Amino acid sequence: MNFDFTLKSKILAYHQFSAKNEFTKHLKLIKNRTDVLITVDDGDLSFYENAFPLLRKYNIPSILFIIPSLIETDKPFWWDEYEYYSEKQGDKNELNWLKSIPNIERLSFLETLKQNSSKPIYKKKQLRVDQLLEMQDNGVIIANHSYSHPMFDQCTEDELREELSKTKDFFDRNNLNGFDIFAYPNGNYNDQAESILKEFGIKYAFLFDHKINGENHNPLRISRLSVNDSTPMAKFKFILSGWHSKLLPLIKAGHKLLN
Repeated sequence: MNFDFTLKSKILAYHQFSAKNEFTKHLKLIKNRTDVLITVDDGDLSFYENAFPLLRKYNIPSILFIIPSLIETDKPFWWDEYEYYSEKQGDKNELNWLKSIPNIERLSFLETLKQNSSKPIYKKKQLRVDQLLEMQDNGVIIANHSYSHPMFDQCTEDELREELSKTKDFFDRNNLNGFDIFAYPNGNYNDQAESILKEFGIKYAFLFDHKINGENHNPLRISRLSVNDSTPMAKFKFILSGWHSKLLPLIKAGHKLLN
């Protein structure tokens, strides 16, 4: 890649896209700004259906971080599986707990949930390789979000190497060119993960920390601002200003004191 993503101070992180949203307004606001970059995590099919046509229309580049183990399948994202099979109907506290335990324990917990459920198998249509190549040919960098989306700070060295090795194989086999651009699943990272990313030749790695990047930031710890396709324009402008990320920690601290 010939881009230097560390030059972008305001990097937006989206996930899913509905057919009716504020995204068009977002694009009109930022289309001529050189300090803003659009990134999208997970590779939900709604990106191809609802966001990609607009990005193409306005000629705005973007990065789509994909999970190769799901491409060409009808397997759902694991957090959607949890919500579907869980008797707690996707309790946020339990979901956060799942993200904080060793990867092998998370996998075991999810498998037990599925085995104990009487519900029909949950299926979700995922992106195809031909769609990825179409987007790659039209301004979208298809990039690396790990092979199966574990929390990288909860993986062993062997698990991390397997995730990256399988992902590299998928990118090489399918002529996708963004393997060396990575987004930490859930934004979780540690020194071990960063070291192994370097070992695999990853040049850029993105966090999910709702911050604006300063000068000379670490290319393997690039901050991003969390937004979604329904973020109202007033809030969207506030997020881009940088004040939202400065005030948010204070607001959260205030909530903790009140509770």
